[in-house]
Amino acid sequence: MKANVFIDAMNFRHACKIFDNNKKISPDDFEVILESGRLSPSSFGLEPTRMVVVRDRALREKMKPLCWNQDQITTASELVVFKSMIADLKAPTNYVSRVVSRRMAQKEKYDAYQQRIRGFLIANDLLGEEIIHWTSRQAYLMASSMMNCAAFMGIDSCPIEGFEKKPLEELFGTDTFKERITLIVAFGYRLNPQPDTKYRLSQDELIEYK
Repeated sequence: MKANVFIDAMNFRHACKIFDNNKKISPDDFEVILESGRLSPSSFGLEPTRMVVVRDRALREKMKPLCWNQDQITTASELVVFKSMIADLKAPTNYVSRVVSRRMAQKEKYDAYQQRIRGFLIANDLLGEEIIHWTSRQAYLMASSMMNCAAFMGIDSCPIEGFEKKPLEELFGTDTFKERITLIVAFGYRLNPQPDTKYRLSQDELIEYK
């Protein structure tokens, strides 16, 4: 029964293009959505994603032309900008030491774990600009948890990749050596009915068993 309820929520979820300006997410409900993001998994448990909840209407108006004039930016009840860390993830760093030490009290263990992380970065050529491709994937895990949580609560969402990255980072005063903007997600309540048809590949085409 519980599985069916979750699938119902997945069928409810769609990329909402226009939100109802007159309907707002309650503070308690939005806190649950944010908490679902905080509890999301991340590679090596490094939690490299940071969120900016944009409630300033003037800032949203400035964002809109940099986001291809998409209506979600200004009509959503809540707008979340996801930033992905870069410099602090290139272990060993103070940040990685602090995060790893929560699980490993013994210095020898967390030193070894830091070296494992660095070995992973070296093996996958992630110590240069390419690190953003890895760290941004962690933001998508967080965003997915939040959108699924919202759908389960009957709240709509829309992930937004269509934006001018550098101008948006300049607008936010982002230090791109330390972090980058990787995703925006809008949350609210749909203004128009959801389309009747949900287009997805069949399981037969999507899944292979061996």
